[in-house]
Amino acid sequence: MKITKEALLNSLTLELKKKKQSWVAYIPFIIAFTWVLLLFLPPLLMPHGTIYLGNEGKVSVPDNADYINTHIHNPLFRGVYLIGDVMCHQHANRSFFINGNQMPFCSRCTGIFLGLAFGLLVGGMFKVRMGAALYLLGLVPLGLDGVIQLLTAYESTNFNRIVTGMIVGTFSALVFAYIFYDSKTNS
Repeated sequence: MKITKEALLNSLTLELKKKKQSWVAYIPFIIAFTWVLLLFLPPLLMPHGTIYLGNEGKVSVPDNADYINTHIHNPLFRGVYLIGDVMCHQHANRSFFINGNQMPFCSRCTGIFLGLAFGLLVGGMFKVRMGAALYLLGLVPLGLDGVIQLLTAYESTNFNRIVTGMIVGTFSALVFAYIFYDSKTNS
């Protein structure tokens, strides 16, 4: 199968067209933005220095649950941290701290959630068409950052982690917006 120059350029395209505003298009953004707020509010509103989860956590293992259940008394805040305990490793050295409290997700996961919210906002405002190759290219920085860190002595920074997470989150949300809202009208 021969790939033409036009097909390659098309697969690297991101097209945004202004669309009629409908509040329904913003529902995914509202949900994502609410979740992002729930990531930042607990460490901000809890007493200074309440939460430190260490550097031993694993993904898909509720290994910080006992600590979370005994140190966080607000049930909503506790729930956010418990979700983070299952979805994220929650390593302190890879997490941001607010008010002396560790955030419920590492910096990369926080970046992904921020990017999802931003991408869903853009997807609510515009008709989106993104080529598959462009989406895959958007995954490359995160993949490189993680794999190089895994295989070498390189240690990524929280800034690099949040930025690469935001790129993946934004691109993923734009793909979602295209599939969910616009695929029938753009094809």
